Amino acid sequence: MIGNFSSVTVPLGQLFTNPTSIEAPGYQRSFAWTADEAGQLFEDIRQALAEESDYFLSFMLFIERNRPRSRLSAWSLGRSDRVLEIVDGFQRLTSLTILFCALRDLDAEQGQPTNARLEAAIGRPERRRLSLRPAEATFFEEYVRVPGATRIKPTAANLTPAEARIVWVRDHFVAELADRAAADRAFFIDFLLDHCCVASVVTTTIDRAHQLFTILNARGKPLGRKDILKATLLGGVPEEAASRAAALWQDLDQRLGDELENLFSHVRGMYGRTGAHVIAGIKEIAAQTGGALSFLEGVLAPAAGIYEELRQARVAQSAHAPAIVRSLTYLNRLRFSDWIAPALLWRLQKGDDAAELAWFLAALDRLALGIRLLGLGAHKRATWFAAVSTAIRSGADLKVASGVLSFSRQDVRTMQYNLRDLHARDASTAKHLLLRLTDHMAGEPQSLAFPDDMSVEHVLPRKSSPNSQWRGWFADPTEREIYTESLGNLVLVTKSQNDRAGNLDFARKLEVYFKTAGAPLPRLNEALRGLTEWKAPQIKTREVELLRLVESMWNFGLKLSSEEAAEASPGVAMRRRRASG
Repeated sequence: MIGNFSSVTVPLGQLFTNPTSIEAPGYQRSFAWTADEAGQLFEDIRQALAEESDYFLSFMLFIERNRPRSRLSAWSLGRSDRVLEIVDGFQRLTSLTILFCALRDLDAEQGQPTNARLEAAIGRPERRRLSLRPAEATFFEEYVRVPGATRIKPTAANLTPAEARIVWVRDHFVAELADRAAADRAFFIDFLLDHCCVASVVTTTIDRAHQLFTILNARGKPLGRKDILKATLLGGVPEEAASRAAALWQDLDQRLGDELENLFSHVRGMYGRTGAHVIAGIKEIAAQTGGALSFLEGVLAPAAGIYEELRQARVAQSAHAPAIVRSLTYLNRLRFSDWIAPALLWRLQKGDDAAELAWFLAALDRLALGIRLLGLGAHKRATWFAAVSTAIRSGADLKVASGVLSFSRQDVRTMQYNLRDLHARDASTAKHLLLRLTDHMAGEPQSLAFPDDMSVEHVLPRKSSPNSQWRGWFADPTEREIYTESLGNLVLVTKSQNDRAGNLDFARKLEVYFKTAGAPLPRLNEALRGLTEWKAPQIKTREVELLRLVESMWNFGLKLSSEEAAEASPGVAMRRRRASG
């Protein structure tokens, strides 16, 4: 220890165990991560696991007010109690705790024995491993930490922003983990606790913590994969071509910036090297394509140009340009990027045929939505898109009815069943679908002009008072729950409108939807304008209308009449596609 602080790198299994407990001090901000940030953390860990490499969670900064005087590492001291205040790293630690609890509850649901190390990482009721601020602590216990809590839907009508984000991240993790076998989850838990590491920086005063925080967040830049690949690739170029290769690299780096890191991952996916480390995979591809210079000029540079076109929805003028731009706009709004590798490969192999490109991008868009409606997790989604790349490389006919871009009958039955209560299953997918529907109804991408805080509102509220209008219209609690979660009961409004609408009666809700000054008017909501009742027939009729619209846009094969839709049964997507080659 020098200057009243120490630093040591420890695995999560050592950080989240006795004698350590971690507390969020009063000055710590509320939980601010969404499923985007937490989902990226999950994806990074999953990628590290696939590449069989340790994952570094970067620095975390703590204050230990009653630190022992010994200069030995505090992690090795035999102590009965050690309390750390978290200064930097709270969002990561909270997300990891949510992930631990989701894993625990999935094991319990499937009758698996309790994982003792996972339980230790979560902590006992009398001594939690991570304690949130009082403002969120009770909610966190009720809907995340106690056994089975990650499967409970909050009943409160108006969650605080922090509470809503906790639920969002929780449900995202559950969805990502749901398709993993119990043995795979056990392996994932071991990887989390043994191979995900933190550089723990511990000091004793808030002033020193602030100084260290400034240093850790403002100085230095970690060595990225592209830096290592730069040295590897440019070092393999013949001397007479070195200046040409260096100029090419500089151009790509200036154009793409941090996106160059992502491009390497997508190029690896194009060549079916998803199981290898990115660096090792790129070195293999470079050797396969004739060496470093051939790879830079013949693979990476063309891929970079197409990557920019895909990401910026930039396309040459043609009769098919509007359709291509539309598909790219929606693909780029997805929270995952598995579609990019097959899209890159298609363009590199098929060239500039606008009609075929329009068809293929529409097929990728349909596949992406269908996978979300199936509720598949990241692993199965990545496997499916990798299979598309494999089919392109092998020259398979992608338009054949039983091909990799199609869905089985069981897939369609599962989609139809999930559409019954899609928002309850996956709020992000429900919002995405509703935004797509309102754009189609409007005949233009209306949602692009919506504010960032657009949200999904349940017209029939999830919670209502016993003497409310809603209880009169829906007296049976089972029926009320079914219609509350129906696709036909959902509208799009801003967050402030959602908060105001709450549990109001129907007429007052319509005023919020249609008479709020400055609020957008999604075309999706227009079916409610002028109505005086919102009972089961109205919700059922609108659900069928929306399902018809979904089917007309994506041609999944959904059953369209209310009687047929009611026959759809639950199931699991049975067909598994695995990339090869």
